[in-house]
Amino acid sequence: MEVVTKYNVGVAEIRIVKLGNGEYQYVVNEDLINSYRGVVEGRIEEILHAVPDNDVSSLAIVKAAREILGDNYDPAVLAYLVRREMKYKKLQPVIDDPFVEDISIVGPGTVWVRHSYVMARDPRADYMQSNIVIESMEELLYYMNLLAEKSGKVLTKATPVLDFNLPEEDGGHRVHIALPEVAGESGELVIRKKKPQSNLKIKDLVKWGMLVKPIAEFIRMVVERRGSLIIVGPPGSGKTTLLRAILYDTIPKNWKVAIIEDTPEIDPPLGSSWVRYVVPVSPWGGREVLDQMALAKAALRSSISRFIVIGETRGVEARVLVQAMNMGLGGLTTFHGGSAEEALVRLTSPPISLTPSQVSMFWAIITVNYVVDGGLKRAVVSIDEPVYSRDDDTVYLNNIYSYGEEVTVDDLLRRSRKFGRVKYALEVAGRVA
Repeated sequence: MEVVTKYNVGVAEIRIVKLGNGEYQYVVNEDLINSYRGVVEGRIEEILHAVPDNDVSSLAIVKAAREILGDNYDPAVLAYLVRREMKYKKLQPVIDDPFVEDISIVGPGTVWVRHSYVMARDPRADYMQSNIVIESMEELLYYMNLLAEKSGKVLTKATPVLDFNLPEEDGGHRVHIALPEVAGESGELVIRKKKPQSNLKIKDLVKWGMLVKPIAEFIRMVVERRGSLIIVGPPGSGKTTLLRAILYDTIPKNWKVAIIEDTPEIDPPLGSSWVRYVVPVSPWGGREVLDQMALAKAALRSSISRFIVIGETRGVEARVLVQAMNMGLGGLTTFHGGSAEEALVRLTSPPISLTPSQVSMFWAIITVNYVVDGGLKRAVVSIDEPVYSRDDDTVYLNNIYSYGEEVTVDDLLRRSRKFGRVKYALEVAGRVA
């Protein structure tokens, strides 16, 4: 057994070990707090009652805990343990761990995690088992209800599938719950971790190898001209990460931008004039009358002057993006799919049913996916322009970039039909000047 890496999350020690069969395991060592657990677990309510004016800061909680328990306890351990018991119990370390990207529990048994360090190190890796164990169906249902209640949702047999976000103070992570009635009698609980986004920049994605500098510059030039982009990729490929980087790094805060989302993932920057519309969800998980289409229409009737962003396009809301482009606005969206070709077929087929000329209004389709290159990583694998042909009323794809090419921004502009030879010449003249 090889210890690949180890680090601390709070006072819990995390070790990633590689077993003899080549598989990895995520090991949480909480020995430091085990001697405290019995003392604290039964007195959480008493400690909270001692916290003045509902001040749940670590300092206030530790002070109250020491008043109740005495001074013979390490304040750091007390703070961690009290927070653990107040929040998500045995799941707290994996929720807090910044390297854990996803958490999956299927029935009683092992908690599985997807870890960014391991994914980058070994292209064959995906989820790995942890030493955290859900002992019974009753315990799994307890955690399902715990996460739902923390988010103001109600899990019932009438709503056996529930999707929601944890409170922002707990990370705002996306949670998917399926009761045993619909999940093979085992039940499923998945937490998709929300990455910190306040300082996300395109240069960070360049540093991580997700895209190269010429692509970053090309994207910036499209946004400056209020061009519209579709980011295509399978789940977990980095679509929303790229979308956020484009938004935060290329669009000024004083531009009026509307963000339309089914599930909140994109936070408007502090001090910006941006607005976010989110499809309302009842406590029981049901969607209200307003959907993304209705919200997008409402956004167009507001004072948006530059960009409309739809977090994820699934259906007819794509028509609102086309309407926005007709009004001179730029548009950004993500789209589930494996390739630009697949996106093209779906955009022109029911229920979306855009015409070929409408699809060609998008400046580019950026496809992201996993690639094996010194490890498994997310990357831009192609950039394609949808080009309309009047001769046969069809739209075809003009590829201007494929993964692995060494290109300059001038190469991309030369290949681009949207920029064209005249615009390319003007762009070069402007840069030279």
